[in-house]
Amino acid sequence: MPHLMFNETEILAFALVLLRVSAFLVTWPVFSVYQVPQPLKILLSICISFCLFSTIDRGSLTAQGLGQEIAWLAGKEVLVGVILGFLTRLFFFAISCGGSLIATSAGLANAQLFNPAMGTQTTTVETFYVSIATLVFLGLNGHHFFLTGLAQSFDAIPLQAGIDIAVFKDSGMLVQTVVEAGIKISAPVMVAIFFMNAAMGIIGRAIPQINVLVTGQAVNFMTAMIVMIVALPAMIFEFDHQIMSFTELVFKFMKAM
Repeated sequence: MPHLMFNETEILAFALVLLRVSAFLVTWPVFSVYQVPQPLKILLSICISFCLFSTIDRGSLTAQGLGQEIAWLAGKEVLVGVILGFLTRLFFFAISCGGSLIATSAGLANAQLFNPAMGTQTTTVETFYVSIATLVFLGLNGHHFFLTGLAQSFDAIPLQAGIDIAVFKDSGMLVQTVVEAGIKISAPVMVAIFFMNAAMGIIGRAIPQINVLVTGQAVNFMTAMIVMIVALPAMIFEFDHQIMSFTELVFKFMKAM
């Protein structure tokens, strides 16, 4: 019965692949939260690394070259994995931004719940939006797109290749993209609350006996709930669009590296 043998070069190359995959999974959305058991994450990293290792071009790798630069290459692989994982989380950052804006406008910012996708305490609206976005993300096989991006990253950034740091000069645009997406998501509720506040201000001037501060908070809450329910189908469609947009952004940034 033949035995599967790995030489020193292949062992070092597999270790580098495992580092990139592990760093990616640590920062990957949905599956990176601490509710997922650590042994499962480790097993998933090893399985994905084995699947990708057979498809990676290792013709130019030598044991001597890997041995001399192994520390630098290991650090580079971890950095690449973390960057790719962070880019895949931008969609959920945008959803959290939009939910936070809605909660602040509706006066719900003080109510805190645990956000399973981000692993932090967030507002109720933000948690609701992130939960819906997670279902849409999984329903559209968004994790397949990002795993495909991880596999293609080994073609765009080979094991022995460096990183073009010039790509980080556009990192500020990522923040702008997240904020813009968050504003688009929260726009229906924020616009409705703006007009409702304007109407309550007019009512308060016309009828001074009404306590606008107390009444306005309840009205803003009701308005936000009604608009969120009515606009939910359009919101899910916007989630679909944002997933595709951020997927294209991940591939574009990866190729630029």
